[in-house]
Amino acid sequence: MGDKLLSAAAMAVMVVWSVLARDSTISVAGIGVAIWFPISILLYQCLLRWLPVIGGIRTKPVAATSQWKREITAGCLLTASLSIAFLASMPLPSALADIIAINFACLCALLDRREGWLPNYVLIPMLLTGLLMGMMRDNPNGAILGATAAWVVTSLALVFISVSLRANFLSGGDITMASACGAWAGIENISIFLLISAFLHWLFCIIMRHFSIQATRPVYLQGPDRAWVQPMGPSFALGLALALLAHNVPGLPGWKYFIPGY
Repeated sequence: MGDKLLSAAAMAVMVVWSVLARDSTISVAGIGVAIWFPISILLYQCLLRWLPVIGGIRTKPVAATSQWKREITAGCLLTASLSIAFLASMPLPSALADIIAINFACLCALLDRREGWLPNYVLIPMLLTGLLMGMMRDNPNGAILGATAAWVVTSLALVFISVSLRANFLSGGDITMASACGAWAGIENISIFLLISAFLHWLFCIIMRHFSIQATRPVYLQGPDRAWVQPMGPSFALGLALALLAHNVPGLPGWKYFIPGY
């Protein structure tokens, strides 16, 4: 199935889902997600070409390959699917806030996956928006403590791994993204976020080693040319999305809009 056909089919499913919603507000929000899905693909393709140039990583934008386009489409489709799940399982204001969070995370994950690089001018707005959202939810302490806990735990973990393996696994971008995700997750969800992210990162590293996939960036100053290191951005992005979803799924309050006779 081609990317365009897949995108059209996914968009059609989202529109049908929205039409079936019994709550008009959620229906409108669902249609908004369906419209945003193809726009996000085009936007991320543009950003992933030009942000490395703006950040001085590349001298000119790299031509998009079919593999690269498929990865962007897959990331945007996963983000849209999670957005629909948020709309179905939590109040609309919370769902919209978390949709913003996973869109930030998706962009960072795609950048880290492709370039091994996380720009602060994307991460800092993600962090500040997470802290602001904590204030709007009357939980500023939870957002601040979540960001702090993620920063401390990730820093200590990377220092321990670097020292024990005698390699440089420290990355300011990874630590900042963990902190930004921690602000969105809040202190009440921070343990779930960190555990899921750590498990996914370990799993991705095992897969990279099994399929002999070379790391995006070098980690050894002197030593082997290869290291089985997966960029942490995708792990953090999925960890955040699953932590936010797990926090709201048990009651599934949103499904009452789709159950006949509820």
